[in-house]
Formats: sequence, structure tokens, C-alpha cells
Amino acid sequence: MDKCRRNMEVACKGPKKMETVNLWGFTFATHFSPNAATMKALAFFTALLLCMPAAPAEAQTENLTDDTAFFQQQKILYQHWLDRTGLGGHLRVQDLRVEPQHVRLYLGFHSTDTDSIADIWRQIKAAHEAQPGPTFEEALFFRMTNLMGLRQQAAVVEVYDTYDMSRETLFFRGIHFQNGRLIVEENNPKGALPRLITINPADIKTGSRAGKAAVAKAYTKDRVFEQVMLFVQQKYAKSPCDLRHPAVRPKPHEDYLRFDVSDLCREVVKEAENPTICRWLGYLGYNCNWTTRELLSFTFIYVPNADGFTLHLTLEGRVGSGYYDNVKRSGYMDMELDFKEELETYADAIVLEIKNHLSRQP
Repeated sequence: MDKCRRNMEVACKGPKKMETVNLWGFTFATHFSPNAATMKALAFFTALLLCMPAAPAEAQTENLTDDTAFFQQQKILYQHWLDRTGLGGHLRVQDLRVEPQHVRLYLGFHSTDTDSIADIWRQIKAAHEAQPGPTFEEALFFRMTNLMGLRQQAAVVEVYDTYDMSRETLFFRGIHFQNGRLIVEENNPKGALPRLITINPADIKTGSRAGKAAVAKAYTKDRVFEQVMLFVQQKYAKSPCDLRHPAVRPKPHEDYLRFDVSDLCREVVKEAENPTICRWLGYLGYNCNWTTRELLSFTFIYVPNADGFTLHLTLEGRVGSGYYDNVKRSGYMDMELDFKEELETYADAIVLEIKNHLSRQP
């Protein structure tokens, strides 16, 4: 009994009576009876534990390069999605890069012409956003995160006009998630002035009111481009300046109508010569042919719609010295620098002229 008392006193006495303790609304069973000090200590440490923020799952370090093979496979599915939705006719997956904390999806265009690319982007963005729902950039981004199972903060979509390192990048879209919202960074070609020329049945100025079917039949892409070229040849046939011979130079393209008109004068820039000097030279019997030479670049994209069609026009202009008969390539200056307002006004005016010309065609 002494041995029992020394070594197994609790067992010899039998189990101690259970006590209950109520703490923060919870009831606990215990073998001891806590005093007031113990209760205060328990309350303090419990409150401390409750106030400590839980470590979020995102805070755990995740190396995304461990799943590189999976992301590369999903890149193929992303291209399938582009093709299935019709976007694949313009956009393609160029590359995918996996970093420890980010996955970057690079998209490119089938076209290599920067002027056309800016118009293509506006066109497909407008068509997508004509319906309720996410923006075009959001649709590209959300599809990536869903296909690849990424947190929004880990996904980046980048779109470039070219991936040729020898060429300057002029068009860019960078799409990423930051501070709870989607951020779209952008860069567009300088000097390009996009304009829309829309022709619907109500715009046709023929004897009878044309219906949708008649418009679609009469205004095919080839027919419209043919009429635009006819308008251009008539408009620029004569020059208001002596010794100027405007010329239309086509720039062949499979889908778009592109051309330059060179050796123009007083089209965009009306008053470029110095009138005082010109009067003085005139008195001396010299010709004052210093009016700037202008070169205009046109790009037309034909987009059919339910009622008729829309032409996307991008117009760029350059000026060169009128003192020389032949201005070298390096002798031209972008109108964006000194004649931006004049070019804007000219673009608005020529859009109306072209629309009137097309509206009178059968």
C-alpha cells in the first residue's frame, strides 16, 4: 500500500472528479479547478490567438515554373479557343513564358502591317463590346486565368504588332491585374488617324430605295475598293501647283486597300510658303515654287455588317521641301509634328467626300 501511495497515488485514489469551465461561450471539461488568475490568463491567450491574422493561401510561396509543362499544354488550348470564337483569324498565340511568380502569354497578329493592326484591334474590340459583358481585354485575360488555373495577380497577357527584334514595336497592349482591378497599358502607332465610313441602305442616293440584299450585292469589297480608287484618281488628277505631277502608288495587300499619293501640294498644308519672300522673288522674275510637297498614305479595311458595310480608313501624311524636284526618302517629315490639326481636318473632309461618292453608286 505504501508503494501504491508513493508511485500510483492518483490511481489508488481513483479518478478525480471532472470540473467544467466556460470560456468565451464554450464549455470545457477539465480535471482541475481553475482559480481567477488562471481564468484571466486563459482569456488573455485565447484573445491573442483570435486576433492573430491567419496566413492566407496566397502568401505561401509558389514556384509556377514547377508546372511549366502544364502551362505549355494550356497554351495550345488557348489558341483553340481563339480559333473557335473567330478571333483566331486575326490573333494567334506567339509564345508563353513561365516565371516563378508570373505566367506571361504573348499574342500576335497574322498581319505584319502596323497600320492595319491598329485598325484590326479596334474592329474586333468594337465587335466584341457591342454585346453586354466583359471588355475585349477582360475576355482575353479571364480566359487565360481560367484555362491555366492562375490567380489573377499571376497572369499577364501582352500583345505586340511584331516580335521581330530588328523592327520597332509600335502597337502594344499589356493586360494585368493590380489593386483589385484590371490594368490595360497601351501604345499605338503615331500619326495614324482612324476614320469610319459607314454605308447603309438609307445612305444610297439612287432613284429607288435599296434594300439590304441590294446593298450587299452591289457593295462587295472588290466593288467598293474599285470605287475608292476611281474617286482617288479623279480627285488627284490635277495639281493647283506648277510642275507638280501627283501619282497614285498602290501597295498591294491581300485583304486591304493601301496606296500612297505623292507630289501633292496645298492638300493638307494650304499656306506653307513665305508670302513676303515670294512677292519679292516675283518682282525679280523668279518662280516661288517653295510650297511643300505632300505625300499621303491611305489604308482602307472593308467590314461588312448586317445592314451594309463600314470602311476603316487610316490616313497618314508627310511633307517635304518644295524647293527640290525630287525629295529623297529622308527629306520627308511626319505631319504629326507640325501639321496635326490640318491633317485631322483633311481626314474628316475626305471621309465625307468618299461617302458621298460611294452613296451615288448603284
